[in-house]
This record gives sequence, structure tokens and C-alpha cells, in this order.
Amino acid sequence: MCIGFPGTVITVDEAGATVDQEGRVRRASTLLIPDIAPGDHVFVAAGTIVERLDPAEAELIRATLLEAIALEQAEAEATAAGNGGPA
Repeated sequence: MCIGFPGTVITVDEAGATVDQEGRVRRASTLLIPDIAPGDHVFVAAGTIVERLDPAEAELIRATLLEAIALEQAEAEATAAGNGGPA
């Protein structure tokens, strides 16, 4: 399964865009959303920019995904410790 994540466009060229996703700088295709500009907030899935986001929407998605990741990690740690994880 592939989970997308929001990011901010750093640069754009004919080959795609460079996107900062929580400090991880990655290349992404602009094939689906070709009119991307530096500073745009975007949603990247499977290496492709699939949506342009407004800043508030990008922050909400980012915060929600980070919370879900933290909960998953806590559950995995509890299970590994023999506690069975959250109910």
C-alpha cells in the first residue's frame, strides 16, 4: 500500500518538481498537475503530485498523518513488549 504525504514544492523543471516532505527532499512527477510553482503545497502519492493544496489543508493532512504514524508506532511497541497495544 502506498500512502501519500503533503509537501512544499522547492523547484520545478521540465522533468518534474523537487518537493520537501517533512525534511525529506524528493523528486515528484508533475504529469497530473503540470502548472506547479515553487512554494505550492501539494499532495504526493507514488512519486506523483496528485493535488495542489491550500496551506491549511496541507497542515491538517500532515498533522493527521503524523498522529496516525505515532499511534501505529505506539501500538507496535506495546505489542512487542507484550502489552497487546491500545484497545
